[in-house]
Amino acid sequence: MMENVRVQPSLLAITIIMTAAAAAFGTASGASYTVGEPGGSWDLRTNLTAWASTITFHPGDQLVFKYDASAHDVVEVTQAGYRSCSAASPVSAALRTGSDAVRLDGGASRRRRYFICSTPGHCAAGMKLEVRVTDDDAECTNRLPPPGPAPPGAPSGITICSGGPPVVIMTPGVVSYGAAPRSSSAGLGSVLATVVMMVSLLLGLAIV
Repeated sequence: MMENVRVQPSLLAITIIMTAAAAAFGTASGASYTVGEPGGSWDLRTNLTAWASTITFHPGDQLVFKYDASAHDVVEVTQAGYRSCSAASPVSAALRTGSDAVRLDGGASRRRRYFICSTPGHCAAGMKLEVRVTDDDAECTNRLPPPGPAPPGAPSGITICSGGPPVVIMTPGVVSYGAAPRSSSAGLGSVLATVVMMVSLLLGLAIV
């Protein structure tokens, strides 16, 4: 559902800034997943491929590896290293604390992440994990018509991205709000954006 708000120029900048901050907060606060849970962990018993297949990972999410540091480690490797179970050319230094967090960043080159245990024989026995990070921008397929006539160069419509933060499309004197939260953490950003809109209305803005 979209709402158009007619605002005074002096309040428009404030509204835009606050809404952008709320959207950024929702994007940065990703979900946290402990590898293998519930019922498993980063070990030789857990079917890590099956575990990963049940989750849709997004940029900003976090993987938490919990394991016996005396027996295992976590090494991020390339696709080639994952397939051959080789940690000879790691993407980053091995993690060995027994409780390690890895952030899943966005970007075309980071849509697939690969992790193995470098203890001899462990990767070959199944202690390896491939994570596919969904590009939220690629899911922006639901387009809505523009709220009204827009000047040349202005957006021709409003795009709702599944899992994205609140959408803000601006035309002269008008701010349009929309949201499609994917999780409770991303939804918090949407709530903040809604609060911003309500505060703006209380300040004397008129709904068109």
